[in-house]
Amino acid sequence: MRHRHSGIAIAALAVAALGAGCSATKSASPGGTSAAGVWTPPRTAWGDPDLQGVWRYEAAIALERPKEFEGRESLTGDEIARKEQEEKEQEANRLAGLEGGAVGRRSIAESPIRGNEYNSFWQDHGRPRRIYKQTSLIVDPRDGRIPFTPEARKAEARSGARYGVGPYESYLDPDTGERCLTDGVTAMMWQGPNGGHNMIAQSPGYVTILHEEYRDRRIIPVDGRAHGQVRQWFGDAVGRWEGDTLVVDTTNFLDRTNYEWASIWTRASETLHLVERFRRSDADTMEYTITVEDPATFSQPWTAVIPISKLPGDTQIYEYACHEGNQAMPNLLSGGRAVAARQRPSSN
Repeated sequence: MRHRHSGIAIAALAVAALGAGCSATKSASPGGTSAAGVWTPPRTAWGDPDLQGVWRYEAAIALERPKEFEGRESLTGDEIARKEQEEKEQEANRLAGLEGGAVGRRSIAESPIRGNEYNSFWQDHGRPRRIYKQTSLIVDPRDGRIPFTPEARKAEARSGARYGVGPYESYLDPDTGERCLTDGVTAMMWQGPNGGHNMIAQSPGYVTILHEEYRDRRIIPVDGRAHGQVRQWFGDAVGRWEGDTLVVDTTNFLDRTNYEWASIWTRASETLHLVERFRRSDADTMEYTITVEDPATFSQPWTAVIPISKLPGDTQIYEYACHEGNQAMPNLLSGGRAVAARQRPSSN
């Protein structure tokens, strides 16, 4: 597995500088596996479950259940073996670095714009990605599909059709991720092949999460306080411990539905409500569960269960100096107006 490594102290200091006195303190209780095979998670010096470290999503699992697995929640042994072989071939493509790849990757001309904005040199999905038996990250509804309202489904189709091609009539038309702003909280813990690392640091009463992509950060109190009344881009998050599980409840989002979102399910409205659960299932894996509720976008709440891998202790969080979307704004808007001018009927 290929990762970026450097001194963890540098990254820990970067998180500490966010405020709230966060720091990556060593565990007072390291945890471990008993003779009976029971794993005990580590704990901090003040007794909280220790979630600290750098984590990333490295599983080859689709968010929504593919049609080929309709009605099935798990893969067979043969299907897992096939996916492992496919992942090895895809990894060979990524490492080949040549057009066509080692096994015959589609050419850029044959590929859609969305998802192919950058070549694989800049992307890190995990080397290779881990294979699990679940057929989708979404476990509720049972069909493994996002329960969009009819209006949101139409918006999702419009967004997909215009992504990368316009029309561009306003600075709000390019996607927020394309503008190097954010892809929102909903996908923060498990999206981002261009910078999907998440550093978790803890101090008494707080958990801080620093997301490498877009430099998104969340400072989450776990001291029993109630929600505040200030609406924010990432909402108002409060946490609590339920045994070894960190539960984070987030409300009071700003309404950002007027912005363009490449994936409508990641957008925020004032009625968005998230419940996240962080639980270490072994020394190298965290089970991250997120329940998303927003009547402005979904006909019912939906839940995804996502395995996240712990990276080596010297993995570094880099500065994510993304700015090309903002730099391109004058060209996007002027180009959009040029296209509109060509489409207007001639007065002659």
